[in-house]
This record gives sequence, structure tokens and C-alpha cells, in this order.
Amino acid sequence: MANFDIKPSKWLNESKQGNFVFAPVGNVCNVQIFDNLNMESCAEMIAQLSQIISQLPAREPFDSTSTKITSPYDIASDRFVFDVLINAPGGDVLVYNGISSMFALAKSRGAIIRTNNIGYAASCASLLAVQGTPGYRIMFEHAYNLVHYGRVSVSGSRENELEIATQNSKKSRELLFTTYEKYTKLTPEEIEKYKTVEKSGQLFAKQCLAKRLCDWILTSDGKLIGRGR
Repeated sequence: MANFDIKPSKWLNESKQGNFVFAPVGNVCNVQIFDNLNMESCAEMIAQLSQIISQLPAREPFDSTSTKITSPYDIASDRFVFDVLINAPGGDVLVYNGISSMFALAKSRGAIIRTNNIGYAASCASLLAVQGTPGYRIMFEHAYNLVHYGRVSVSGSRENELEIATQNSKKSRELLFTTYEKYTKLTPEEIEKYKTVEKSGQLFAKQCLAKRLCDWILTSDGKLIGRGR
């Protein structure tokens, strides 16, 4: 059995923002994403995730495709779990990349990322929600997932700087949609339709379950609904 006696160098959850990492208890570490994804609210959180992941005993990544998952809460004690609660509007692409990288690093060391969309997950927060370990992505009954392209927010004073920055930002955000192609059943046509703010894709739990943006719906009376049930 794996040893998860992880002792952070300092007590976590010191941030005044809404994004926290709590000190691990047993084989579970709670992560709370309740605020904009910007460097002010996420820098400490990313550092804390990195510290905890670095202490995990290395083991093979969990293969959810070959495992029958009957409940997202039924996890062997020798698997470390990052239990991620999301209720956030999204934010900075670079900050999203940092958190996404931490998720990928944790998975590479055998951890399970259990995502919980408890209210709404929009833009970059939507991408984090769908990047949970397949089979362990939960949406609450009245939650929704907002798939959209986002806005360009750049400035420049030198010749062509604004144009170049805008083009680079667009290319970076285009790459993000490969996440939807990898983790969900959204078609390229659907993704294209949702790319603009004006035609934003607000998908509620039942739609997300059908399109594999989540694996389970948690109802208000505590029941789990999976595909085909």
C-alpha cells in the first residue's frame, strides 16, 4: 500500500482569494477553484499543487479505460486523489496552462483527478472540469458548462505589436480546443459554433453527460446518474 504521509512545508489555504489547496488527509487532497483564474489568485495554489505532487510515490498512471468504474467515490486507498471543486468563470490562459500541467503531472504519478462542477465551469474552468480523470468527472444536477472562445486582451505600442500579440493569443486559444476533442464527444462543428462569446455554448448537466463533458450527475437528493442509467 502506498504511503501518503505528505507534510506541506507550511499550512495551506493562506490565500485571501477563492482558490485553495487544502493539506492532504489520507489519500485525498481537496482543491477549491471558486475565483477567476489569474496569477494573483492561483500562483500560491499552483505552487502548493506542485509541492504535494512532488512528494507522491511514483506509480503507473491510472488506466480508466480498462477499469469498470461503478462510482466516482469508490477509489482504492493506494491511489491518491485530487478532489477538485469548481465554480468559476475562467480567466487567464497562461494560468489555466499552469493548473492543467499540474493535473497532467499528478496523473503521470498515478493520481486520480476527480473534478466536481458544483455550479458552473466557464471558459478555462470548463477545460479544467473536462480534464478530470475519465470516469471521475462529476456535475451537480443544476450545474452548467460554458464552452466559449474568450476575448483577446492585449496591448502594444511598437509597430505591429498589437497585431502580432492578437494573432499569437488566437493561436494559443485555438490549441485549447483540442482538449474538448480529446476528452469529450463534442463534434468539430459544435466546438466551432461555441467559439464566440456571442454564440456561447451553455451546456447543462444532462447535455454534458450525453456529450461526455462529465461522467456522472449528482442529483439534489444525492443520487448518481451515469450514462445509460
